[in-house]
Amino acid sequence: MKFNKFKIIILIFSIVLLTSCQSEYTKLVNKELASGVKKDTILFDLSFGNTKKEFYEICWELNKNGIATHGENNNYVKTILGLKDTLNKIKKIKLMFYARFSEKDIIRGIDMKFTYTAWAPWNKELTAEKLLPSVKDTLLKWYPGNSFLKLKQGTLVKIDGNRQIQLKIATDKEVSVLIEDLSYKYKLLVD
Repeated sequence: MKFNKFKIIILIFSIVLLTSCQSEYTKLVNKELASGVKKDTILFDLSFGNTKKEFYEICWELNKNGIATHGENNNYVKTILGLKDTLNKIKKIKLMFYARFSEKDIIRGIDMKFTYTAWAPWNKELTAEKLLPSVKDTLLKWYPGNSFLKLKQGTLVKIDGNRQIQLKIATDKEVSVLIEDLSYKYKLLVD
């Protein structure tokens, strides 16, 4: 009987130890996915689950309405935003975006790139470091819910239900955002 109690105590201790060793990020992912909350909206009328054909149709409508056009090298869709900077001045921001598709051509994520339209290497007021707070505030308005968590690599992450938003400085001029469907991402890891 003592042997069984000892095994139970070791098992409980191991579970507590493993649970406490999880990072804040892992705990947040587990909590949000376990909530069952579905957050499928991404940008404009795009959502997780749209097909590649629907993506192109929505982008075509944005283009016809003068909201978006093709980006450099036709690799991204481009639109211009007016975002407030840290001094509450509105500055023009270029947003480039493109969907990430599954093997069945279903949207499972979206890449976004933000830059000041007037960026130049010598203009220290228009760097990605200065842009990051404005992009962060804008994302919090577009996607209300949890706040951003700072990871060790300098990446900020926000998770609401199945939707994860990663935000980071990519280059001197560019702030990078990746929005992903975690329920799809982690399903692939398990399958």
